[in-house]
Amino acid sequence: MPLKPAELVKKLRKLWFEWPFPWGRHMHMIKWDIVIPVPFHWWKELWIWLISAIISEIWISRDERLDL
Repeated sequence: MPLKPAELVKKLRKLWFEWPFPWGRHMHMIKWDIVIPVPFHWWKELWIWLISAIISEIWISRDERLDL
């Protein structure tokens, strides 16, 4: 299911990522040495393949993924 960027940021904050920082054309969420770029266009929803790519970058388990 597609998500709005703000909803994705809220879910990443549950995983202890820091507030989004503007950097180039995207917002970036940071946790330790992991930097996740999040396209932040308020009028668009993020595609499922993009959300899957972001999830694979943060190395969480399947159970954690389902709890989000």
